[in-house]
Amino acid sequence: MAYTILGGLYAVGMASLVQGIMILAGVLLVGPAVIAAAGGLEHINLVLAGIDANMTHLWYPQVHPPYAKYAFLTPQYLFSFFFLLAFGLAAAPHVVNNVLAAKDNRYFKWSPLAAFVIYAVIMYLCKITGFAARSMVEEGMISLPTNVSNPADYSFIVASEYVFPTVFAPIVAVIVLSAVMSTTDRLMLTIGSYVSWDVYKQFINQNASEKSITLLSRVAIGLSTVITLYLAWSNPPELLAWLIWMGIGVMLACFVTPLFAGLYWRRATREGALASMIVGLVGISIISYAQYTKFIAPLSMHPSMYGFILSVAAMILVSLMTKKPSEKVLDETHTGMFIRESKN
Repeated sequence: MAYTILGGLYAVGMASLVQGIMILAGVLLVGPAVIAAAGGLEHINLVLAGIDANMTHLWYPQVHPPYAKYAFLTPQYLFSFFFLLAFGLAAAPHVVNNVLAAKDNRYFKWSPLAAFVIYAVIMYLCKITGFAARSMVEEGMISLPTNVSNPADYSFIVASEYVFPTVFAPIVAVIVLSAVMSTTDRLMLTIGSYVSWDVYKQFINQNASEKSITLLSRVAIGLSTVITLYLAWSNPPELLAWLIWMGIGVMLACFVTPLFAGLYWRRATREGALASMIVGLVGISIISYAQYTKFIAPLSMHPSMYGFILSVAAMILVSLMTKKPSEKVLDETHTGMFIRESKN
C-alpha cells in the first residue's frame, strides 16, 4: 500500500516488473521440483485416476448438478470460463490501465505475445504443481492445515516445504506474495483514480485541484485496503479462486460489452454502454445471490456468463433505440470492425 500511495503508477510499474521476475523464477524452480517429488507426471496421473478417473480427463461429465463438489468443470462450465478468462480479464480496468500506460506504440507489437507466453508457462506449471500436491496429499506425503476454511490454498506452500529445506520457506512465501501484490497494487491504484478522478472530479467538483485529487486518491486506497483486509480475515472463502473468478466475472458482465462495442460497433451509443454495464452488474448480482442462498439450483455455467448475455442484449437494444454518434466522431476514434493505420 505504501509504494502505491507514494509512487503511483510509476512505482506500481517498477514493482510489478520485479515481482514478475520473482514469480517466473520461483515457479520455474519450485514447480518442477514438486512434480518430481510427487513421482512425475505419469505417477501423478495414476494417483489422481485412483481418486476419480475423470480427474485425468479434459473435463468432468456434463452432469447437472455435478456428481461431486470438485466436478464442476464440465464442458458448459468451461465454455463460460473461456469468456471469463479470455475476455473478462482482458477488460479488467487495472489491466487496461497498464496497457494504456505504455510509453511507445512499438511495445504493442510483441509485448502481448511475450506476456501471453510467460503467463501460459506460469499458469500451467502452477496447475500441474497443484495436481502434484493433490497426489502427495492422497499418498500421505503432505498434510494440509485443518484449522482454516481454505486448506487447498496452502497446497503450493506446503508442497514446497516438503521438497525444500525449511530455510527456503520464506522465499516461497515471497513468491506467493509477489503474485498477490502484483495484482493488488494495480487494483488499489485503479480504485484511487476512479474515486478521485472519475467520480469526484467529473461529477462532484470539476474545479478540484490536483493536490485535492491526489489526496482523495490516497485516502480511497487506504480505505479499500482496510476493508479488504477485514473481509479477508473475517470470512475467507473456501477457495480463494472462487473470489477471484467472481471478481473477473463482474468485469465480464459489466465492461466487456461496452468496451468491445465501443471499439468495433459503429452503432454503439453512450446510453447503450451505460445500460449494458448496469444490466450486467444487476444480472450477475441477482443470479449469484440466488445461487449462494440456494434460492435457485446451481447453474450449468458461471453466473458471469448470464450477466454477460444480459449485458450484450441491453447494449444492442438501447443503442438501437438512441441516437447514433456522428460519423465525424466515429472516424476520429477509428471505430469499426478493423484496425485503421494512422496517417501521421
